Amino acid sequence: MKRFLFFVIYALALSTVACRKEEKTAMVPLSVTDFLPSSGNPGTVVAVRGTGFSGNVADNNVSFNGTAARVMSANDTMLIVQAPEKGSTGAISVTIGDRTAKGGTYTYQALSIHGISPANGPEGTNVYISGAGFTGTDGPATVSINGHPAIVSNSNDTLLIAIIPANAGGGPIEVSVNGEHAKGPAFNFQAISAIKPARGGAGTKVTITGTGFSTDVAGNLVAFNGQQATVESATATTMVVTVPDNVKTGPVSLSVNGQKTTGPVFTQVPPPAITTIAPLSGPVGSVITITGDNFSELMEEDTVTINGKAATILSASARQLVLNVPASTTSGPLKVIVNGQPVNGPAYTVQALGIIRLVPDNGLAGSIITIKGTGFDPTPANNKVTLNGMNITVSAATDSTLTVTMPTGFTTGNMNVSTGSLAATGPVFRRAGVSTYYTGPVAKGQPHGLVIDSKGNVFVGEVNKITKIAPDGTVTDFAGAATSGNQDGTGTAARFFNIYGLVMDAQDNIYVADAFNNSVRKVTPDGKVTTLMSGLNDSPRYITIDPAGNLYIGTEYNGIHMISQGGAQIKQVSRATVSAPFVYLNGYLYWSNGDANVVQRGNASMGMFSVVAGAFFQDGYVDGGLGTGRLSGPGSMIYDPHTGLIYLVDGANYSIRAVSPADGTISTITGAAGSYQSYRRGNKNGTLQEALITPSQNSAMALDKDGNIYVLEQDLGLIRKITLK
Repeated sequence: MKRFLFFVIYALALSTVACRKEEKTAMVPLSVTDFLPSSGNPGTVVAVRGTGFSGNVADNNVSFNGTAARVMSANDTMLIVQAPEKGSTGAISVTIGDRTAKGGTYTYQALSIHGISPANGPEGTNVYISGAGFTGTDGPATVSINGHPAIVSNSNDTLLIAIIPANAGGGPIEVSVNGEHAKGPAFNFQAISAIKPARGGAGTKVTITGTGFSTDVAGNLVAFNGQQATVESATATTMVVTVPDNVKTGPVSLSVNGQKTTGPVFTQVPPPAITTIAPLSGPVGSVITITGDNFSELMEEDTVTINGKAATILSASARQLVLNVPASTTSGPLKVIVNGQPVNGPAYTVQALGIIRLVPDNGLAGSIITIKGTGFDPTPANNKVTLNGMNITVSAATDSTLTVTMPTGFTTGNMNVSTGSLAATGPVFRRAGVSTYYTGPVAKGQPHGLVIDSKGNVFVGEVNKITKIAPDGTVTDFAGAATSGNQDGTGTAARFFNIYGLVMDAQDNIYVADAFNNSVRKVTPDGKVTTLMSGLNDSPRYITIDPAGNLYIGTEYNGIHMISQGGAQIKQVSRATVSAPFVYLNGYLYWSNGDANVVQRGNASMGMFSVVAGAFFQDGYVDGGLGTGRLSGPGSMIYDPHTGLIYLVDGANYSIRAVSPADGTISTITGAAGSYQSYRRGNKNGTLQEALITPSQNSAMALDKDGNIYVLEQDLGLIRKITLK
């Protein structure tokens, strides 16, 4: 009895397993998804793909337009069959038991496509198409990809080599020959159409859009200028990747299955930099202005947080972000993130008291400044204003403005305000402005050349003599005399003949372009004059020096010549026309082309030169980068090692402009009363924004050891001092 029960239970178990297996099999539908080739002669081996097939060859019944075909091998997703001898063009069908699935049409003809390699790639990929019947009697075989004609570079009866055309897109490869047509497998067209953002640095998340991407993250090899990036996610048309640590500017590339395509250039930029934030405190809803560098002009690429809460960005440029302090913000550190690159700023304090801006933000002793903000006490005495620890008296006050007069002896620093128990840190107020350093006969007539020694003495080239103006204002004849000549000697015993340019070395020696003597002269700090080089073929005009002591002479008609340190030799280094004082910097000579309204530079050894700032033959008064910024009659220039900028006289704009040698950005130091109007001249001292000056195109300039600019203004008979610190 026990043995009987055992067999009954065993039989029931087998029945249950069999039923479950049949149920599982029944759950997979029978279907024919595709087959390859889709045409061919009788006996052609065809791979039929689908679902629900049986792994037992005998269970699968395949027919071509109703004619049974031989099944050579089988699994649950693929059947390998032979086109039957007496079959005809029509649908391929698969029958298993009582289920039948019908597929597409198989065409009986000589032409057939068996496979392609590679199955993916960009424009220009050579695709090898294998098959049969490619030899044409009516003409050569033609190939198209996704309907776009391709060039066939080689062919025989069983192989075609086709070149993927531009913008083909993904789709089937088709061949036509002798009036027959065959459709092959789809080619996965690979292309990068866009990257966003197109600028950034290590860690930036970049979205790449295009076609032909692998949906398997690991199947995409992305590189930025050859440096492999990390792919975070991928679809057939979109990928998100992280820029690698050592990225440099260059194209983005994608490789899938060994096939590489190149996309747009990704520009590596440094992380953002914060220069100023104003205000650093204020109530919710305050507008904050952040100045700095390397911000994105696209607001969606900039993120600013205050104590972790995202602020609302109102406007964005490369050097400024304007944002609003959102509701529920609490005091804490401010952070800027541009395309994944962060920079930390100072803490922002949410309170009633805040300083928004200073009008103006620079000045000298006696300048009247308006402090604009929130939460001030309307009683002047209840507001305490300090700058670097110095108390500054408030003369007038409202709840949003304070008026102060800058005292003697103040220095550049943050303007701070406190009232009651609250204190606010404001923007930097710069000790800067325009004043008259000297007025008198030395600056009149035709002075050429201006230098300042390490002790603060100013030297002016006055036609045939060099005049010294001491820091206390004392004026003396330093070398040469009013009468012309060609005589070495000490002090007034020496003679020059039309001094056109001066330059000073690190030891306070002055070098003179003695124009009509066709000589270069040297003057020591004690006034001893010697001839460094004479008998020059061309009249030396303007002169500059490099750190090694080599002199560069701008001649009147024959370009720039270099005189080696000590005057051992001379050679021409450029054929550029120089019509105003110029400078040497890091292996390059920089000069103004006043007629073309540009600043140019040339390699001091090769003589090749290019445009650094401005736009050829386009004048104007515009700050901005190369191609955007505009000059109008640029002339004399000097280099400031403190800032890394070149300062120049912008002749028709009657202004002092600054040019960045790194990227050609033009900015304005002072002039035209801040109006950016050409031909606005005058004689008005004050803040950098208030001043009116009248330099000529080739007015000499000099820089003192503190980085202040001195400008000869011959028409007004004065030397102007532009304080920048």
